[in-house]
This record gives sequence, structure tokens and C-alpha cells, in this order.
Amino acid sequence: MTDFIAPFETAATAELRQEIETRCGLNPDFALRIGNFGFLELESSWGDEATIINTARVSTTNHRVEALDDFSDRDRHLLYFLLSKNHGTPFESVYFRWRIIAPIFILRQWMRHRVGSFNEFSQRYREPITAYYVPDEAACSVDGVRIISDEQLDRYNDLMDSLHRFYQDTYGEIKEKVTQLEEAGDIPKIEGGRNPYRARARELLRNAMPVSTYSDVYWTVNFRSLMNFFDLRRKSNAQYEIRLYADAAYQMFHKRFPLLGETMDRVLAEKGNADGE
Repeated sequence: MTDFIAPFETAATAELRQEIETRCGLNPDFALRIGNFGFLELESSWGDEATIINTARVSTTNHRVEALDDFSDRDRHLLYFLLSKNHGTPFESVYFRWRIIAPIFILRQWMRHRVGSFNEFSQRYREPITAYYVPDEAACSVDGVRIISDEQLDRYNDLMDSLHRFYQDTYGEIKEKVTQLEEAGDIPKIEGGRNPYRARARELLRNAMPVSTYSDVYWTVNFRSLMNFFDLRRKSNAQYEIRLYADAAYQMFHKRFPLLGETMDRVLAEKGNADGE
């Protein structure tokens, strides 16, 4: 999708837009643009299939495997057996660190997956990202039936524009007022550090930001929890927007760990068949 750039895009948001493009160029297999401003990157991971097998065997044997290339058929079967029989703890020894730029309403769903660590961009300390989610054609339709008309979508865009414009205009006025009060000696001039007057303005004005506003998050999660995320958020009844991110994360995960991905797919397919009986 072509970028939707608001006419009041701040320098910080433009810088973030450039960072997204840079990361996609530097890490093309594990970084992807999603929607009009969204982004997902698998920045790093710790551990692998050998980590899982060695963790599982700690109480039964001293035999270790150093890497996937050392796996025997027995090791592959053990990986499947552990996952299919819900011996989940060894799968908590592999971790992933994701960078997510997504609308707040998607992140609210994402954060329901609580077995993980989230660190989010804070509008207490920074101005908001001046980009908001714009639904594409697929998002506006159900089974080929258009739910939101172009005219309604235009009104949606106008409303989002007005809220972001309100923030930028009002925050600019408050910063100017604070500067005038400092110069008049009515309030102390803050040299470096966090200015409490501007900070309070940001704390209040963020209340006007809609949940369509993009935010920036780091998510650190183990494989067991990541598998649950895939299982729930890639289903056909999951919300369209979070499915886009879940599907992208799934493809990146498969590229990084093909055997673990194949094993996961087999177990989830068997679980789905059992649930349907």
C-alpha cells in the first residue's frame, strides 16, 4: 500500500518512516511493511531446536546436540513428541525479540498475550506518531461486500486528521506559552532533563489521540507463547488487521526455524482436528 502521509507529519514521524525503510533494506527476510504505516521485524532470537532438546534431556541423559545439523531421526521425533504431548517447559527456552509498529487498537489485542515482555513508545515522554491506520479495500469489505463506503472513509480520515491536528496545534501553543512564562521569570527555566510543564501537556493531550494512532513496541516472547499467538491470531475469525501481523510473524519464524515451524504446524493441525471432532 502507498504511504498515507498526513500534511502535519512531524520530523520525528518522518524519521521513523525512514527508519522503517532502512530496516527493511538491511533485514529484508525478517522485516516487513504492513498497511499504510505498520511494520514488523524479527530483530533477534536466542536458542534453537538444539536448545529445546538439550533442555528436555537435562534430567535423563548427558547426551547433547550442538546444532540442528546434528539431529538424528530420534531427536526430530523427540521434538515432535514433546510439543504434541504438551511438555511445554523446554519450549520456553527459546526467545524472540520483535519490533512492532502498529495501531493502538491492534496492540491492545496483542498485549492480551501476557506471557511475554512489552516495552511501548510512551506519549508521556514523546509526541505521538503522526500516522494513523487507514483501512484498505480488504479491511472495508466482508466476503466481497463493501461495509464502509468511500464517503464514510473520507469522513473517517477527516476526523483522524482533526484529532492529530488538535494535538499538534494545542501542544505548539502550550510550548510557546511555557517559553513566555520562562522568559518572564514566572516559572523556572528547565535546563536539560524533563520539562514538567511540557510533560503535563503531553499527558493530557494524549487523551485526544484515537486508537487508530500508530505506536512502537518491542515484544520479547518465548516460543511456547509465540505458538499460542499464532494459533489464536491466524485463525479466520481473528480480526483482519492483527492477522496481517500474525501471518507476517509466522512467515519470518518459519524462515528462521524451519524444523520447529514444521513441527509446530503438525501439532497445531492435529490439535485443530481433535477440537473439531
